Amino acid sequence: MILVIMHKPPQWRIARENARLIGYRCKHCGFVEFPEPRKICKRCRKPSEFAELQMQPYGRVISFVVQHRLPEGFETPLPLAVIDLEGGARVYGQMTECKPDEMKIGMSVEAEYRIFYDDDGLHIYSYKFRPRRSESM
Repeated sequence: MILVIMHKPPQWRIARENARLIGYRCKHCGFVEFPEPRKICKRCRKPSEFAELQMQPYGRVISFVVQHRLPEGFETPLPLAVIDLEGGARVYGQMTECKPDEMKIGMSVEAEYRIFYDDDGLHIYSYKFRPRRSESM
């Protein structure tokens, strides 16, 4: 007898957290994990309990790169950014509604849930970031 263990693809395992921008705060040091909690905190390295946290979709760019050569199917040039979200999480995301020469460190951005890519007719959704429309940070 052969036992086959099926695993959900990553985009489905974290679908709830990703769709609702839910993070997890370490009860020991306050570090925020996203999109899923781990058994050991990345910052304090302690086995930890995590408290669920509804994150805000706003943040600031702390670093970015503009990709000019990508596989077929991607628009280029494509700005990608490392973003510190309000509430503590750090994420890596694709920028949209922003020309590469408009990118700058410290710019205020907001997350928007969109089609991230298409997999043989199946839309895979995730967050993309764009310049924040109203600045009240």
